[in-house]
Amino acid sequence: VSDKFKGHSKRGLFGDVIEEIDWSVGQVMAKLKQHNLIENTLVIFTSDNGPWLLYGDHAGSAKPLREGKGTMWDGGCRVPCVMSWPGKIPAGTVCDELVATIDIFPTIAKLTGAELPAHKIDGLDISSLMFDDGAKTPHESYLMYYGEGLHAIRSGDWKLHFPHGYISIVTPGKGGLPGKQVNRQTGVELYNLKDDISESTDVSKDHPEIIERLTKLADAARQDLGDSFQKITGSGRRNVGTIQ
Repeated sequence: VSDKFKGHSKRGLFGDVIEEIDWSVGQVMAKLKQHNLIENTLVIFTSDNGPWLLYGDHAGSAKPLREGKGTMWDGGCRVPCVMSWPGKIPAGTVCDELVATIDIFPTIAKLTGAELPAHKIDGLDISSLMFDDGAKTPHESYLMYYGEGLHAIRSGDWKLHFPHGYISIVTPGKGGLPGKQVNRQTGVELYNLKDDISESTDVSKDHPEIIERLTKLADAARQDLGDSFQKITGSGRRNVGTIQ
């Protein structure tokens, strides 16, 4: 945090940093207005993952979502997204459809008339969700990989976890120092996120048909992208983090 905001909030260093981020976004918005660009600019504010709960008072909170950064429970991968485009996106509207940061690239390409690359990408155009009330997500399902292992898959309100290990915090850290975490294990577990946002009640025994449908989608993905848990390489696997 800069000297201007150091010690400024009642929340300690974490609060100071958040206040400075808030201020800096305000500076960007003010400059866009000053140069009459605000109505010709799409502003997207989001995050790449949930809070790093190991650091306690320096981490924020994902409640009521389960767990945080480093997991594919919703506390680790479900984040806020705020978009602003005066005259284009209706002010004050809320969308709870499934989207992901991988969708930003193809969406901007669509809005600007740019061509997508010839090679396969995973994101989809979500512009209809931005402009049309009642529009639905273009994703039939969304794959939740962590590293090279498929941890879970989501389709609509349903989220199916596959057997995997994950970290869980038992003692949050303080003052910038990490706390204590343990390794936990989950089996095949099914959650309805509309009824159970905290992923607290496994309903897999009640919905075998949902498990069968999501498992088929996951198996198809494994053949394409692979899955280290099942030692599947995947015929369509792409290199990570390279630009041609």
